[in-house]
Amino acid sequence: MMKIYALCAVALVCCLASCSSVQTLTFDQLCPATVSFPEQVKNIAVVNNMPSTPEAKRTLLTLGEMNGNGKKSAEMLASALADSKYFNQVMICDSALNATGLSGRRALTQEEVTQLAGELDADIIFSLDQVKIQTERDEIFYPGLPGSWSVIKAKVTPVLSLYLPERERPMNIIAKTDSLQWDASMAPSDRQMQEEAASFSAYMLTHMLVPYWKHAERIYYAGGCVEMRDAAVCVNENDWQGAHDLWQSLFEQTKSKKLKIKSAFNLALASEMQGDLLQAEKWLKEVEKRVTAGSDEDVIRKFYAEQLAERMKQFPHLNTQMSRFGNNF
Repeated sequence: MMKIYALCAVALVCCLASCSSVQTLTFDQLCPATVSFPEQVKNIAVVNNMPSTPEAKRTLLTLGEMNGNGKKSAEMLASALADSKYFNQVMICDSALNATGLSGRRALTQEEVTQLAGELDADIIFSLDQVKIQTERDEIFYPGLPGSWSVIKAKVTPVLSLYLPERERPMNIIAKTDSLQWDASMAPSDRQMQEEAASFSAYMLTHMLVPYWKHAERIYYAGGCVEMRDAAVCVNENDWQGAHDLWQSLFEQTKSKKLKIKSAFNLALASEMQGDLLQAEKWLKEVEKRVTAGSDEDVIRKFYAEQLAERMKQFPHLNTQMSRFGNNF
C-alpha cells in the first residue's frame, strides 16, 4: 500500500507540475502491529518448534516445496524482536523441539510451555512452528521488450504460535505469505534460499508482533504568497508550530478563495504532524466545503483524506500498543 501511495503522490505532482507550489514531504510513520499484548507481557522467548530438515545444498536450487532452517529462522526472529526494543527481554531456544520427523506443525503441550517459560524466564512463548518455502521458475513479459525475463520466485510462509503458560491452547496463531524474486541467472542455492527465507520471515512476523516504522509521503502547498513560502521554510526545519501559525494567520486574513483552500489543507497536515488527527480531519472538511468538485485541489484533498482515514483507523491500536511507553512516539 505504501508503494501505491508513493506512486500516487508522484503522479499528482506530475499532473500539477504547472503549479510549482505543490511540494512533497517524506517522514517516518509508526504503524501498529497486528497483535496486541498486555503491558505485563515484558519478557518473551522464541523457540524453534520447526521440523528438522536435511542438510541444504550449497550449489543447487531445488524447485518445489522445502522447509526453512529452524535454527536460523528462530535466531533471526529473536534478533529482529530484540532490535525493536519493544519487550524488556528476548530469550531464544534455538534447539529443535520438534523431533517427530514430521513435516507439518506440532503444537506444544501446556506442560512444555510452562517448563520453557520457567527456564527462560518468559511471560509468553513464541513458537516458530514452520517456515514453508515454495519455489518455481517463471517467465515475465514486459511491454516493449523483445523477449521474456526468466526469474525464480519463492513464496515464503512462516507460522508462529503464541503461548501463555496458563492456557492450554495457543492464544494466537499467526501466518503470512509473501514472495521473493531473483533473476534466474542469479538464483540462490537451497542453503542461501533458507537463509533468505529466515530473514524475510523475521521481517514479516516482526511487523505483525510489534509496532514498526515505515516511510510515508504527504503533499502540501508551499507558494503563492510570502506567508506560504515562509511556512515552507518552517516545514523544512521541522518547525510545525511555526508553519501552523503562519497558515492559521493566512487562513483568517486572506480573501482569496484559493489561498483559503491551500492554507486549510496545510493546516490539516500541520495538525497531523503534531499528533492531532481529529483536528486534521476538521481542516480537511473546511477544504471540502470550499473546493470545486473535480478540481486539482479536490483531487489532492481526496488523496490526503484517504491517507488520513487509514491512519486514524490505525491510531487506537497504536495507542494501546504504545501505552507501555506512555504513548511517547
